[in-house]
Amino acid sequence: MIELTGGRRAPHIFISCGEASGDRYGAALVAALRSLIPGVRISALGGPKLAATGVEIVADSHEVAVMGFTEVISALPAILRVQRRVWNFLTTESVDLVIPIDFPGFNGKLASQSRKLGLPVFWLIAPQVWAWGSWRTGGFRKKVDRLGTILPFETSYFGQRGFDVFAMGHPLMEDYGEGYPFEESLSRREHMLNHREGPLTIGILPGSRRQELAHLLPVLKVTCQAVMGHLPDRELRFVVSAAPGLDPVQISEVFDGNFEISQEPLPELMQRLDLALVCSGTASLEAALAGVPHELVYRTGALNAFVGRRLVRTPHIGLSNLILDRRMVREHLQEQATPLPLARNLLRWLSRPAERQTFYGDVRSVREVCGERGVWERTAREILTLIDSREKHPNDADNATAQATGNGA
Repeated sequence: MIELTGGRRAPHIFISCGEASGDRYGAALVAALRSLIPGVRISALGGPKLAATGVEIVADSHEVAVMGFTEVISALPAILRVQRRVWNFLTTESVDLVIPIDFPGFNGKLASQSRKLGLPVFWLIAPQVWAWGSWRTGGFRKKVDRLGTILPFETSYFGQRGFDVFAMGHPLMEDYGEGYPFEESLSRREHMLNHREGPLTIGILPGSRRQELAHLLPVLKVTCQAVMGHLPDRELRFVVSAAPGLDPVQISEVFDGNFEISQEPLPELMQRLDLALVCSGTASLEAALAGVPHELVYRTGALNAFVGRRLVRTPHIGLSNLILDRRMVREHLQEQATPLPLARNLLRWLSRPAERQTFYGDVRSVREVCGERGVWERTAREILTLIDSREKHPNDADNATAQATGNGA
C-alpha cells in the first residue's frame, strides 16, 4: 500500500475502454490501484465488469462498441453523445490522469482532448499501428505521455519511434500463467484425441463484436453441421461461447438446442475443449495459451474487408502467429472462411498427432514470451509513479503538454 503524505488527496483516474476485453482489463486494473491506494477515485467509460467494481460510470461503452467503417457511420450520433458527455466530465471534474485501454478510434480522440486540457495520458494496450498505420505513429506519440505494451515485439517498435514505453507483459497471463493447469488440460485433451473415448467437445468462439457476429454465426453453424456429417459415429458436443456483455439471444437465434451456449469465463471453458473454431482477436491468443488446437476464422462486411486489405500490412492476423512471426495456426479469412474447408481443417487435428505436438511446442514458446503474472500490480505502480512525477514537477508537465498541443496533438 502507498501512503499519501503532506495532506495530498487521493488521485482521480479516468479509464476508457470500448470492448469486452478492455472492460475486463479495466476491472483488473481498478483492483490493483485500490490495493495500492484504497481511497483512489476512479471514473470510467466502461461496461459491466468495470461497473461491477463500483467505479463511477460516466458512459456505457456499449454505446460506442462498434468497429468497421459502415458500422461507425450508423452509430455516429451515439458516439458523439458519449464524446460530449466524457469531454464535459473531464472539463468539470478534477481528473489527474486519463487511461485509455486499446480501442484506438474513440480513445485516440479522447487522448487528444485530454492533452488539450493538460491531463496526462497513460495509454494501455498499444494500438496496432504496426499492422495498419505505421505512418500514424508520429501523431499518436503526441497524444500520450506513457504507452503500455503487451506484445513482445511492440516494446522495441514503439521505443524506436520515440515513445516512453512500459512493457506490461500480456494481461492474459493473469489467467493463463503460473497456476493455470496447462499440462493437465493438455494430457486430458491428448488422451481424448488419441483414444477417441467419450464425447469430443468443440468450442465455438465467435468474439464479442456484434456487427461481426452476423457474418460469422451462420458460417460457424454450418461448419458444425459439416463436422457432424464427417463424424457420424462419434459423440460430439458443441459449446458456443457468449462473450461478456453480449446478449446470448443473438447466438441462440442461430444455434438451436443441440448446441450449448456458455457464459463461462474463457480460462475455465478452455480446460474442457478438445478443438475450437475461434474468431480472430483476443480469444485466438487465449486458445493458444490454453493449448487448444483450433482454426482461426474471420469474416466481416464486404466494404470493411475491401478497405482492410488495403490497410493491413502484416502477413498474419492471429496474435499467436504475429508473436512467433510465422504460422502457428491456420487462418481462414473472408471468402476462404467457408463451412466445408473449415470442417476439413478442424478435423485434421484428429488424424495428425505430430501436427498437434508441433502446435504444443509453439504454445510453450508463446507462453514463455508473453511474460509472467502480476501485470496489473506492475502497471498500477507505474501509473501512480506518473501521477506523482506530475505533482512534483508540474512546470515540466505543463510545458510538455503545451508543446504537444502546439504540434497538433
